[in-house]
Amino acid sequence: MMDSHIDQRIKRTWDFFLANAGGLLLGGLVAIVGWMVVILGPWFSLNLLQEVLECSRTGRSVRWQATFERQGNFLKSWGLALAMGIPIAIGYMLLIVPGVLLSLYWFHAPMLAADGRNTLDAISESGRIFQRRKDWAGYFLNWLVLAVLSGVAGLTAVAVVLTLPLTLAYLVLCYTDETSQVPLTLPRREVVV
Repeated sequence: MMDSHIDQRIKRTWDFFLANAGGLLLGGLVAIVGWMVVILGPWFSLNLLQEVLECSRTGRSVRWQATFERQGNFLKSWGLALAMGIPIAIGYMLLIVPGVLLSLYWFHAPMLAADGRNTLDAISESGRIFQRRKDWAGYFLNWLVLAVLSGVAGLTAVAVVLTLPLTLAYLVLCYTDETSQVPLTLPRREVVV
């Protein structure tokens, strides 16, 4: 079945971003600085992703300090970055299609890792979720939204600061919608006669 809630997910992502702009932007800046240092980049990013997931579930505000407070995620973040990053990069070098397929197959792996699974379990469970869904078009459209955000991020440094939090929030909503942990509420449509 086609994922027909992408437009609502984009709106919910924007609403979440507006409600948590301060924490998301500062956390995003910390993660970007972590990527400049290289060693801290995956760790800060996974920590921020985990914070966004927890905040989307509980309704509390995003704390930017969580980006560097969770020491237990350091090895998991690097394991995930290497276990996914190297095969996906090789896939993109092999005429792009294998890289896209691996990206789709492992779409939920970062979220599963942020949700507490170890690296290999997150990668294999992401593949199982993809196989159960049998909706490549929906996955591809969600991946395409993230690819567009990444493309926009490549334009300027200011765009990276804005798109990183949006990307993380969208990824969280894709995951929670897919695993049915947060119900998708559609707006009420009123008919005026």
